[in-house]
Amino acid sequence: MPQKTTIKVSFTFHTKMPTLNEYVLMERGNRHAAAKSKKTVEAGLVAEMLQQRPRGIRWPLSDVSLSYVWIRKDKRTDKSNIMFCQKFVEDALQGAGILKNDGWNNIQDIFHQFFIDHQGPRLELIITGE
Repeated sequence: MPQKTTIKVSFTFHTKMPTLNEYVLMERGNRHAAAKSKKTVEAGLVAEMLQQRPRGIRWPLSDVSLSYVWIRKDKRTDKSNIMFCQKFVEDALQGAGILKNDGWNNIQDIFHQFFIDHQGPRLELIITGE
């Protein structure tokens, strides 16, 4: 029986993503502005993914776990308010052809960690699977 290969892929994102509170304010003001914001964020994420996507892996991936490492400049925003953009990231993963789908059959586990870096806020995403 052939042995399965474990895949581990990392991405670092600097695209600015809204918090849940910011997105809700956009929705209340003009739902078209909120939809445009989501589209803009996803386009930025896709561009970063395509620049960083390693070669030699059969894309799109399925049956993966996602580990989000949210690195913020300060603690002014609640963690759950920050990780709201997880959906934007997962939609961008599909748009970039990295992930087959973001449903139950393709994403097994999701993990979140939070750290502070005053000089370099970012999101680091680690995708693991077989």
